Amino acid sequence: MEPVRFGVIGAGVIANLIVSKLNSGSPAKVVAVADVNPEAAQKLAATAGTSNIYADYHQLLADPEVQAVYIATPPFLHKPMTIDALRAGKHVCCEKPFVLTRQEVLDIMAVNREFPQLKVNCCSSRYHNTGTARKARDLIAGGDLGEVYRVHFEQVTGGYKVGTKFPAWRNEPAKNGGGISFDWGPYDLDWLAFILGDLFQPRVVFGTTGNYFPLTAERVPPCLDVDGRLAAEIICDNGLTIHWERRAAEHGPARHNVEVRGRKAGLDLCFLPMGDKQQLHHYAYVGAEEIKETILPEAAPGWDDTLMHSLLDLAGAIQENRATTGTMANSVKIHGIFDALLESARTKQAVTIPA
Repeated sequence: MEPVRFGVIGAGVIANLIVSKLNSGSPAKVVAVADVNPEAAQKLAATAGTSNIYADYHQLLADPEVQAVYIATPPFLHKPMTIDALRAGKHVCCEKPFVLTRQEVLDIMAVNREFPQLKVNCCSSRYHNTGTARKARDLIAGGDLGEVYRVHFEQVTGGYKVGTKFPAWRNEPAKNGGGISFDWGPYDLDWLAFILGDLFQPRVVFGTTGNYFPLTAERVPPCLDVDGRLAAEIICDNGLTIHWERRAAEHGPARHNVEVRGRKAGLDLCFLPMGDKQQLHHYAYVGAEEIKETILPEAAPGWDDTLMHSLLDLAGAIQENRATTGTMANSVKIHGIFDALLESARTKQAVTIPA
């Protein structure tokens, strides 16, 4: 089957990493690059093996060779670029965060309904492909855990390396939505939506956020004007409660674990290659015996496979005329949580997400 021909909009770090890992056997091929920085565009085009370079992304969208676009620009540009791509007849894979608000997702969905043959996904779905996530999803959907009533998601990462630099937009909430919440949060919530399936129906959020701060005079995070920690209780329509917590660059060790608890059994796992429990740990009491722990054989997350999943998933969905693993319906829920988290942190009140 012929590979899907992609145009890449934005020639930054993540785009270069993605394009460098495509090979001749991939279902995706880069045939054009657009960036306002000509040197960056030239570098990415050389990696991709194409001479089609545009300073204006609208010119790339007008290129008949381009079937789909991979949008790797700062987040505040995602909505207009996605809408422009759909109106130009292109499928879209958009970097995370998908957009900045729930309403922006709804605006894109309204345009997509005018072009139902076109597929759209977001790179927040990167971690859907791991064996542990897919097995957890099957166990939850199949009733192995019984009624799932509690999920605990905690991720703590260490301080930034001395001298780490970020582009200026990473420190501007108006352009990126936030800090760790909008950088890693889309992955967390999309992964939870994937493994929980129909149970992921968030309705009420009570949360707090706090900004990054210097750990020492020498070890200062590259962005001090955005959140570096969050904690939220997310109550779903069915009573399931999700505790979601992320912290970074603090005086303490890194750790990561996800706990899923049901009335019949429980699971511990992680969503990325980090933490003590990278395999899928299944727990259950049987009769009068002590709790039984079973480590299941499904593959743990790996960086390269997860990195490429969303782009290759869109390419496969186009070739096979199927849905992508990430959906805009879940993006509505995810950005509903973001909206509510920011409001709750500001007002110190619980916030209801619109139905």
